[in-house]
Amino acid sequence: MLSLHGYQPVFSPLMDLHWPVRSLWPEVTPLYSHRELLLRNMQEMKTCLEQLEKMQHKVFEELDHMPASGDVQPVSYTLDKEGDGFALTLDARDFSPEELSVKQVGRKLQVSGKTEKKQDDGHGSYSYRVQEFRREFDLPEGVSPEAVTCFMADGKLHIQAPKNQIADKPERVVPIDCGKTVGAAVHSSMTEDSAAETQKNPEEKQI
Repeated sequence: MLSLHGYQPVFSPLMDLHWPVRSLWPEVTPLYSHRELLLRNMQEMKTCLEQLEKMQHKVFEELDHMPASGDVQPVSYTLDKEGDGFALTLDARDFSPEELSVKQVGRKLQVSGKTEKKQDDGHGSYSYRVQEFRREFDLPEGVSPEAVTCFMADGKLHIQAPKNQIADKPERVVPIDCGKTVGAAVHSSMTEDSAAETQKNPEEKQI
């Protein structure tokens, strides 16, 4: 019988080569590694949400403290030009006298008002409410601009100006004097006016 102790197979050197190893079963990782990764991702997400909430709160706080831009809004009024004079009434219940302005420029009246009120919603935030108006009116003929007056009553702004009262002079006939020269007529007229003025003011004395 042959002995096999000294026998070497011919393919034994091939077994010493490093062949690539492929696993036919997925690699099993420890459960605690997945948990740590999940916790880390959740922590990063929480940090991002907190930063976003802070930025949002800051933006809303700045918007709440920022005065709102007011629009020019009309106010109701009544105007009477046909009565005894000029009468204008404006609804100014939302304005104080210090927030109103009445200017007379020539024969025009410029009326304006601006009010700004702070409103609190009861939750720590507030906003501004701005109301503004501007109006211009023409004074009718026969009304003196210097006679314009205004006052506040019952939340309304009243602007009034009476018409100029022209006194009717009695009718008189002016005689025609043909016996005087131009210079004598002027002197006679001045003398008559001086005498009439003296009779009108008897207490006045000439110094």
